[in-house]
Amino acid sequence: MNKKTMLSALVASLLIIGLANAEDKAAVAPAASTETTATTATAAAPAASSAAASIDTASLNEKLKPLFGSAADSINPTPVNGIYEAKFGTELVYVSADGRYFFSGDLIDGATRTNLSEQSRTVERKAMLSKIEEKDAVIFKAKGEQKHLLTVFTDVDCGYCVKLHKEVPQLNEAGVSVRYLAYPRAGVGSESYKKIVNVWCADDKLDAMTKSKAGETIATKECENPVAKEFELGQKLGVNGTPALFTEDGTMIPGYRPADQLVKILDDMKTKVN
Repeated sequence: MNKKTMLSALVASLLIIGLANAEDKAAVAPAASTETTATTATAAAPAASSAAASIDTASLNEKLKPLFGSAADSINPTPVNGIYEAKFGTELVYVSADGRYFFSGDLIDGATRTNLSEQSRTVERKAMLSKIEEKDAVIFKAKGEQKHLLTVFTDVDCGYCVKLHKEVPQLNEAGVSVRYLAYPRAGVGSESYKKIVNVWCADDKLDAMTKSKAGETIATKECENPVAKEFELGQKLGVNGTPALFTEDGTMIPGYRPADQLVKILDDMKTKVN
């Protein structure tokens, strides 16, 4: 079970426990008057603001460890007063300043209709992808000037990966370099894993990739390779199927898209940035 699944399951189970406890308390506790409740909430508001202003993120992180099995990679404030974003790779959990309350899901700015959670994930994905070394990838470079770099997690036994690969020459002609990373969907040690290792260990990786995706059998070779490491990276980035495409800024484009659509998406994104 990967960390994304573990976090989702944990949040769900804690929410169920919380609801059960709330129902038990409601059954035995006397109902508070509306006046008392309103007064209490008003009085507590300044204290909450003060706590948020002086939060100790290291202390908050310690409170998260027993709940999530590890400390968050980072804890940052959100635009919502008293709510903080705890980041576990590209997975996000939102917590109160005292660490008592938390929730998972996307945080949306209703005024601007901006998905703040996806913005945060994009920044993290960009940072992860920037650490990839050229020697660990199979790169089909753009013809002439490179306008875009598209990172693609691929599996040689994936039908849509094969379909996309047939359009790589079209992407290259349009100024798009395609940087392949390995993602054998069946996991490390599977037949797909062994096939893609053969590609990464081939003397001519470009030719081996093309032949493998054309259904040809390529020579079995063993070498020191990054396939397992890239499979793990894909999981951290949220990949759950192939092909999984990422732009240079960390934006994820799941699934197959025709080459002309991809070029338009990439051009439009670059225009917005500029």
